Order: sequence, then structure tokens, then C-alpha cells
Amino acid sequence: MKRIWKIAIWTGAGLAATVAFFLWILPLFAPLPAELLAPPRVSTTVTDRNGVPLRRFLVNGEEVVSSYVTLAEIPQVFIDATVAAEDKRFWKHHGIDFIAVLRAANQAAEEGQAISGASTITQQLIKITMPEPMPRNLRTKFVEIILARKLEMTHDKKWILENYLNRIPYGNLRTGCRAAAEGYFAKPLGDLTLAECALLTGLPNKPTRFNPYRNLQGAKERQVWILDRMLEDGYITTEECQRAKDERLVLRRDGSAFRAPHAVDLIVAKHRDALVPGTVRSTIDQELQTFSENVIDEHLNFISSQRSTSRYFHAAVVAIDNATGEVLVLTGSRNYDDQRSGQINGAWVPRSPGSALKPFTYLIAMQRGISASTVLADIPVEFPTPLGVYRPVNYDRTWMGPVDIRRALGNSLNIPAVRMLDRIGGPSALHQSLTNAGLTSLTEPASTYGLGLTIGSAPVRLLELTNAYSCLARLGEFRPWRLLCDAPVAASKRIFDEDACFVLADMMSDNSSRARNFGWNNPLHFDSFRAAAKTGTSSDFRDGWTLGFTPEFTVGVWVGNFDHTPLDRFSGTAGAGPIFHAVMQRLHRDRPATWYHSVDGVTRVTVDVLTGHQIIPGLPAIDPVEIPVLRRALPRLASAADYDDTGRVILPATYSDWHRTAPSQLRERTIVRSGPDTAREFQIRCPVEGLIVYLDPDLPDGGSLLRLSADVDGLLWTSPTLQIDDSSHTAQLIPGEHEITAEDPATGLRRSVRITVKEA
Repeated sequence: MKRIWKIAIWTGAGLAATVAFFLWILPLFAPLPAELLAPPRVSTTVTDRNGVPLRRFLVNGEEVVSSYVTLAEIPQVFIDATVAAEDKRFWKHHGIDFIAVLRAANQAAEEGQAISGASTITQQLIKITMPEPMPRNLRTKFVEIILARKLEMTHDKKWILENYLNRIPYGNLRTGCRAAAEGYFAKPLGDLTLAECALLTGLPNKPTRFNPYRNLQGAKERQVWILDRMLEDGYITTEECQRAKDERLVLRRDGSAFRAPHAVDLIVAKHRDALVPGTVRSTIDQELQTFSENVIDEHLNFISSQRSTSRYFHAAVVAIDNATGEVLVLTGSRNYDDQRSGQINGAWVPRSPGSALKPFTYLIAMQRGISASTVLADIPVEFPTPLGVYRPVNYDRTWMGPVDIRRALGNSLNIPAVRMLDRIGGPSALHQSLTNAGLTSLTEPASTYGLGLTIGSAPVRLLELTNAYSCLARLGEFRPWRLLCDAPVAASKRIFDEDACFVLADMMSDNSSRARNFGWNNPLHFDSFRAAAKTGTSSDFRDGWTLGFTPEFTVGVWVGNFDHTPLDRFSGTAGAGPIFHAVMQRLHRDRPATWYHSVDGVTRVTVDVLTGHQIIPGLPAIDPVEIPVLRRALPRLASAADYDDTGRVILPATYSDWHRTAPSQLRERTIVRSGPDTAREFQIRCPVEGLIVYLDPDLPDGGSLLRLSADVDGLLWTSPTLQIDDSSHTAQLIPGEHEITAEDPATGLRRSVRITVKEA
């Protein structure tokens, strides 16, 4: 008997030592999985400015893992449901639930196969963080037990449960409880109901079998089982249990988040380094984005219905917060899913802007001292170019005759804009200003675009042009556009004069100045607030643009087809204007619009719009109007020489042909001067802007003599870098870049061209 007791004692001691070795000593030397000790993998989620998910990117192309959530952020009911479903004695055991092991072994012996599992939450956490999938055998189970003990010995229960809830897969490429809540119910974790928590916590057991999208009945049965377990374990009351069972579950398939796709695509292209795991907050306002997308669809459907056409027009919208440069709306097409061209980003693909560049031409002119009341000749004109004669025409193929800058811009007249660009020295000044304002698509030399640059001969990007208009809205202060809230903020810089921008904004917001061509009730006009706006239509109606601003917001709209199919004679006003109007109106629904207070350097004067001169007492005023002008570029005072004895405005002789067919109202108010034209305009015929001359030794004088000519005589020719013979009007050429200027001594009018001279 004594011998039996000894054997029993030594056997018990041996078993105890073995158990102690395997459960307390061996685990000390077992390394935990490296993935478990590393921070959990997290997907990149791009959100709108208010945290609404726009897109989630898969981790290694396999799964969506939301940002890490602490145990304190997880609802207690979700924690309780998880414990009830997966490991009811989690808070009591030390990594191994021996009661569950014995129960599983007994069931397996009775049934001849495994009926239930005995893995604890700790063991499951070890299992999902093992470096490679391991065969499901006793050896693997033994390893998991040892490592589970190691984990329980080195980390507390809260850390284990927190990591489990952040790493466990919930099916449909959703890993972690936050991803599950957002993916299945499009809700934050904290907004989940008891019923929703019970459904989600049942998914990790068999994610494929209980997939609620495919087997909602099976998922509901699992949910009911968990609710009963929670009731049994004392986590919920009978009433709470029944209410949760009766609750109607509303699954969301759009929880995967695919919103503002063109904006997110651009973020990926421009800020790939910023797309770190976790949440990346964009500047997009998803509510405004959705509104803009709906407006696009409604208006383009209306266009199609009006013209009974099957053409599938596209549109793009950009809205910018002027104070920060943040892009609030960016939609690049009518429908991103359209297989024909929906994924092309109309906000980024360069297109011809038509007349939308004209405001910058007039802005440069005012900055150079040209009065805001200047009258230009809207009559047929020709300009020599290296490629031949350029003859600009107006949109409606008519001419207004003498027209001041304000009405020329408001009615989007082409000829006055081209004349003004020529007057300020050609396309180089405009090209440089647009480049300074952030337009990166103007990659060719200015001479390539020619004087047509002011009416859209160069392709531009809607986003960049809208931001350039935002610079006008800030009265000349340039700030780069931004798509990420946390991106470094570039310093702003002044690129245009504040006073000139103020006068330009006043011009662009004057509804009366555009009434002739666009009518009083046009989409650029708002009843409740004031906005500056400009339209643009490219040749053959391929592109329609409307851009405009208030001090608070700038909006740009493009309408067209990516295959350059014409818009069936829809102009920028009719095609893009209504979308612009709706979006600008929506932006100011919650934020009242303001307007600019007068700035230094600006005063108001009354001028005659047919002469551009200040009205003075005693002289007739055909069409007086009070306008703001720059103090440094005041219009000259009217004189008796402006009018004939009957009070009619005297026009230069260059208006003769136009005057014969002018509207009767204008013929009654004007008369054309007879005899020499002392207010003549002229064009340089040779050399033309952008000319490249090669010095050839085989030619007389090596080809170094260039004959200068214009369409009038008696001009003075000068150049800061070339020697000019006044008697023969020839320039002695030398290699380099040169500017040649012709001046009319009678009027002071100057014209300049730039040429390049190279060795042959």
C-alpha cells in the first residue's frame, strides 16, 4: 500500500511538474508571433473634410482594415457580445479554457468527430497572427496553447481583447470591428445597436457561411444564439434580448465607400506619399459633392431632352474655399462608371477655355496704366502672324463698334480682347501671368498660341483655372489649391495688383454690362447676392465653361465631350451656366455672401461709354455711367473735340465701314471723322511677333538687315538691343532675344514685337 502511495505521489508530482513545465516554464522561451507584437496593419481611408469615408484601400490587395480602435472606444455591448459568442470564461482563464477543452473532447468522443471548438480568444489571436497558415493538427494546437500561455503571462486581458477585435476578420474583406461596423452598416462603432453588435460578433466564427449578404437567415440564427448567450450570462435583460431579436437589420452595401472618385484619383496621383495607413482627410465636402453630381446629371439630362439628342455629354465641377485654397468639390465627369469615358477627369484634362481667359488680359492692361473706361474698336481687323493673317471674329459674327472694356468683357467680345492683348505687347504678358497663376498646361512658347491666347487658343485645366479665378477673388493673392487638409500649406504670394483686381471684380459682377448678349435673366446673375463670373465657349461649341467667384467661394464648370464632339450649339452660358448657378447658390445657403469694400487706389468717376472720357459740365454726355477706376489710370477729361455741333460723338475714320451698317440708334448718336485720322491705330507688319531670324553668310550683309514696316507711315522705331536706321527703317541684327517698338508720335500709341536671331 505504501508503495502504491509512493507511485501515486511521484506520478502526481511528475504530472504537476510536466504541466508546470508546459504551462509556465516552456512558454517563457517561446517567441510570440512578430506580427502580433507589431502594430496592426491598417488600411488607408480617404475621408471628406467631415470624416465621411470616400475610399478605403486594401492592405496588400487583400482586405480593408480600418484604423486602430482602443478598447475604450468600443461599445461595451460589442465587447460583451464578443465574449459571450467566442469565449465566455475569457476574463477568468489564463489562455486555456480547460472546461471547454473537456467539453469538446467529450463531444468528439461521443459523436466520432469534432462538434465544437475550445479555442479561447487568446488562442484565436495567436492563430491569426502566425506567420504562415499552419496545418490544423495536434502539433499546431499545442504550439497555439504554448503561445497563448506566453501571451497571457506577458500581456493583460484588455490588451489581448483589444488586439483581437482589431485583427479578427469579419468577412467580405473586412478586418477589425471598426471596418465591420462601417462596412456592413455604414456606421461608427459607437452608433451600433445591440442587434447589430450581435450580428457582427457572430461573423468571425464562420465568415463565409454567415455572410449576411448571401445568407442573412444563417447570420440571423447565429445572432439569436449570441443574444441568448448574452442573456444567459447576465449581460442583457429579457426585454433587451427580445427587442434586439425583433429589430429589423438594414445592411449597407455602400459601406465600402467609393465617393468623389475623381478627387480621390487625383489625391492618389499627386499625394501618394501622404497616403499612409490610417485616415487621410481630404478637403472635399461630400454633401456638396453629392449635390454637384446631382445637378450635373439633372442639367445634362435636360440638355439632351431639349435637343432630342442621344449624345452623352459630360461635365466637371470644381468649388474652392477662397480663404484656404481648399477644394470643396471636384467631380470630373457625369458618371465615373460610364464605360465610354466616365473615368476621364474633366477637372484635370486640359481643354480649350474659350473666352474664360479674357479677364486676365484686361487685368494686365489696367495694371499697365490703361484706364478701365478705355474704348476699343469692335470692328473687323487683321493681325499678321508667322503663320499668316489672323482675323478674329466675335461669337455672333457681329460688331458693336466703339465699346468700353466693361461691356467688351461682359458681352465676351473677341475682337476687343485680341486688340487689347496686342496693345499690351502680345501674348507673352498673358502667358506669363497665367503661368504665375498656376496654369501648368501652357507648355509651349507664347508665340505658339499667338494673340488667340486670350480667346482660348491654349488648353487649360478646370481645377487650375478655377484656382486662378480664386486668386482674382482674393484680389490678386495667389494660393495653391489643396486637396488634403493636413498637407503643408504653401505661403501665399501677391501676383496681381489689389486695386486692379477690385475693378475687374466689379466689371465681372455687372449684370447690365452683359445684358446685350446674355440678357438680364442669365445664369451668372443672382438675386440675393453679387458674384463675378465669366463664360467661355471653344470653337465649334466643343467646350462650354463658366467660372466665377464671391469673396468666399470660387466655382468652375466645364461641359463637353471627351471625344471633342460639339455640344450642338450649346454655349458656355447655356451649357455650364445653370450648373455654376446652382452650385454657387448652394454654397451660400449656409454662408451668406459678402462683397468687397473699396480699396486704396480706386475711385469712382462718371464717363461717357462711347468715348471713355470723364464727363464734365457743359458738354453732352451720350451714355453716362459711373464706374470704379484706378487713380493711377484716370480717364482723361472730355473735350469739345469729342462731339460735333449736334452733340454726336465723333469717331475715328477707322469706323467708316462699320458705321455705314451700324444699328440706327448708334448712327444717330455718332459721326465718323472725315479727313486724316489723328487717333489712328496701327499694326506692325514686319517683323511679326515671335519671328525667328537666322543669319546666313550667303545672303547680302549676312542677312543681318531687317526691314521694319507697319500699316501706317511716320512711326518712330526703337530697340534697346538693336541698332535701327531711322532713314531706311532697318534694324541691324545680332544673335539673341530682341524687342522692337514702333511709336506713333501723334498719339503716343506704341506697339512692340519680340524676335529671336540665331546663327545659321
